[in-house]
Amino acid sequence: MVDEVNRQNMMDTITYMTKHFPYRLAGSECEANASRYVVQRMKEYGLEVENQEFYTYNSDPMFSEVRVLNVDRVIDSLPCAHIRATKPEGEVFPLVYVGDGSYASYEGLDVKGKMVLVEVSYAPPVPEKARIAYEQGAAGIMCMNWGNDEGVICHRGLKGVWGNPTEQNFAAIPDLVGVGITRSDGLWLKQLCQSGDQVEVKVTAIADRKWSKVHQPTGILRGNGTSKDFLLVCSHLDAWCPGVTCNATGNATTLELCRILSEHRNELNRDIYFVFWNGHEIAEAAGSTWFVDHNWDKLNKHCVGYMHIDSTGVKETELYEVKASEELLEFAKKNISQVLPGLEMRAMSLKKIGDQSFMGIGVPSITQRKSFTKEYMEQAHGATLGWWNHTKEDSLDKCDPVALEEDTKATLKTVYDLATIKILPYDFTEKFEKFRKEVEQLQIRFSRCFEFDELCEDLKNVEEKVLQIQGLRADGLAGKEELFNRFMKFVSRQITNITMTCADKYSQDSYGYTKLSYPVPLLADLERLDQFTQDSLEYGLVYTQLVKNRNRICDALYIIEQAADLYWDVLRK
Repeated sequence: MVDEVNRQNMMDTITYMTKHFPYRLAGSECEANASRYVVQRMKEYGLEVENQEFYTYNSDPMFSEVRVLNVDRVIDSLPCAHIRATKPEGEVFPLVYVGDGSYASYEGLDVKGKMVLVEVSYAPPVPEKARIAYEQGAAGIMCMNWGNDEGVICHRGLKGVWGNPTEQNFAAIPDLVGVGITRSDGLWLKQLCQSGDQVEVKVTAIADRKWSKVHQPTGILRGNGTSKDFLLVCSHLDAWCPGVTCNATGNATTLELCRILSEHRNELNRDIYFVFWNGHEIAEAAGSTWFVDHNWDKLNKHCVGYMHIDSTGVKETELYEVKASEELLEFAKKNISQVLPGLEMRAMSLKKIGDQSFMGIGVPSITQRKSFTKEYMEQAHGATLGWWNHTKEDSLDKCDPVALEEDTKATLKTVYDLATIKILPYDFTEKFEKFRKEVEQLQIRFSRCFEFDELCEDLKNVEEKVLQIQGLRADGLAGKEELFNRFMKFVSRQITNITMTCADKYSQDSYGYTKLSYPVPLLADLERLDQFTQDSLEYGLVYTQLVKNRNRICDALYIIEQAADLYWDVLRK
């Protein structure tokens, strides 16, 4: 079936979209027209379609100017989205260079009321840099581009809060003035800042923040009715102009999957939901978060996996990269190697990145595409999607039709198998082993100040029982496949929530939240606890929350254990 992928079909889609809908800013007329186009395409393939409408907390970046007062020089800039707009005449800020903008980069620096200059070449991602800067008391943030000397500036959003805000987290949106500048100008300003003289900049940055209506094309491809379960396959529709590799190529891949799979619908044991996310770029995963919130029960009971399709067919890519929830990682790797034999592969555990809004609920996920080598990305100072990403240079010449076809074939194989396979291919072996070893390492380091015995015992028991049931797959489960699948989904729902998120299962962590980079995010503050004296206020506050977090983990493990005992008895009869 992968031979049915038509390269010209996809290139025609990309050309049409970027010609007729070049600036697909969420909430704009261009976005609305693009949404109608996608809906019509899915309708032609026989899908049940709906152009869903909802309001999202949005932003339109309009104008910026940056003048370096020390030398009276104006440098090129772009306003960031979701910023505090300056006065029309501009505002003056002392400028402080803070490297990668992580917590460690602020040690010994006073940035209160100042504008910080950050390099976007490194982690954390820009929204988290903005959140940290705001927490440190900065009044503004200036982002120097990745790449080298291309003279381009990326469009960026600083909202940080994942999805639409609530009363509880609205104040967490960084209230910063924010602009982007070229890398060459950023390096020049960095040198000025490090010369010892105080650098002052006069910045004018205008952008709004408002609720606006957006559109989200949704199509359901009905299978043969064997199962009530479904697969979710998505790509984001909104894009900066011209947005070829981010994300017209991903949209073209998704529509090609719609076309081909619709011709094989009778082979599909599970339905496939195709959604073209909106509010990805500026509103920080607003569309996917809205979808979770408004389809919670259906997702919780019946979604077996989420495939996110973004930036396929990028030129100069040489290897295949797959990021997946651990329980689907081996499955994804196997599919890629079958479709693209001999191509070097880079596989890793998936973290909470663009539109991965399903980790709280616990739906396992895969995102994959051809990618750059490590050396290429280092040379481009961390430009993982090309120096042109989110710039005016993301044009048709940045798409490689051969890579696009390879990406689409590999993704088609994975989606088809997940929609047809009788027994879900989840494998929790690596997941539990990794989790157990990470907790054991924390016990070695922090047992003098924190109790781990019950947690370690719970993990050992649950790992043994889950893998015992998982092993039944090899013995055959004739007539009990659905029961087995229900247990696999249940385990994924529980274990993902306690290993990949800090927020509860009904909420979302902020974009690029620093604690999510720790081996066990819910226990990340053990690093801080170790720095405080036991009778200090800080120690008591941090310790109390850590105990609650440990209880949350133990509770989820206990729920899995109880379910495992019940399912074992039924599946073995």
